[in-house]
Amino acid sequence: MGKLALTSLAVAVLVLTGCSQKSPEVDMTKGTNDTKGASTNDGMSALQKLIASLEANSKTIYFDFDKYTVRKDQQANIDANAALFNSAEAKSFSIKVEGNCDEFGTDEYNYALGLKRAKSVKDGLVAKGMVADRVTVVSYGESNPACTEHNKDCWSKNRRAEFKVLP
Repeated sequence: MGKLALTSLAVAVLVLTGCSQKSPEVDMTKGTNDTKGASTNDGMSALQKLIASLEANSKTIYFDFDKYTVRKDQQANIDANAALFNSAEAKSFSIKVEGNCDEFGTDEYNYALGLKRAKSVKDGLVAKGMVADRVTVVSYGESNPACTEHNKDCWSKNRRAEFKVLP
């Protein structure tokens, strides 16, 4: 009986001392320049900054009404994006091409057209040396307008492909 009481007392002491109520001390004021996602002083990691920079420097590809082939005047943007996404700092990321449409046509038609636009941009990037496995495509149809006014200039801004950089 004495052994049981002594063992119970030892277990109770271990449990009670092992469950300390002290909070860990964390210094939230220091930042680092680690590119693996560590926080910097402004709250944005170096990785987030790099992704934001790549997205900001990518060029939107615009399309003609009811078309999904890349226009000749947009080929320079394809070339610039391929160079940007093939750069040493971007090689480790995947790229998502987002196809968009204006408000004309049915939802189903616009989703299909947006997907064809994204695919034609992907094909253009791959032709310029990008690895096809790094590029994914998605269509937002007319659900993600860049402009909501009802005029030709606005509608032309909505017929586009944009880029998101994925870690």
